[in-house]
Amino acid sequence: MSENKAFYRAEFASTLDVLGDAITDALEALLANGWIDEDQVFYARLCLEEALVNAITHGNQSDTTRKVRIEMTREAPGDICCIRVCDEGPGFRPETVPLPAGASLNGRGVCLIRHCMESVTYNPEDHCLEMRMRRKGLCRGGAVS
Repeated sequence: MSENKAFYRAEFASTLDVLGDAITDALEALLANGWIDEDQVFYARLCLEEALVNAITHGNQSDTTRKVRIEMTREAPGDICCIRVCDEGPGFRPETVPLPAGASLNGRGVCLIRHCMESVTYNPEDHCLEMRMRRKGLCRGGAVS
């Protein structure tokens, strides 16, 4: 059995007030561990922000007594990073989120994440959105093997 190694973990209350610091810390971990280049920071920030805002506002309904967790793990074998954003809400299925129509804002975050990441799934047991990308492959296409 292969072993996955976490290189970043954080937990915080469901409030948008701490969002900036949480994203900055996570981006620094991705950069420091060689998962993204400087030219990919924008896309990584976009995906992290969308996933974390959704966890806070939709998952935990901005209930500050509930926590949001983020964990980044290197999956072995291969060179795949799994970014897990977990909340304490009822859960959802990202594959059921339709493409946004016209000026609608609903579903744009999940659509953007799908575009940038190799795969996007939801783990209902852990209440986690799981985003996977190849090393330095964010928004560059390709498939996870």
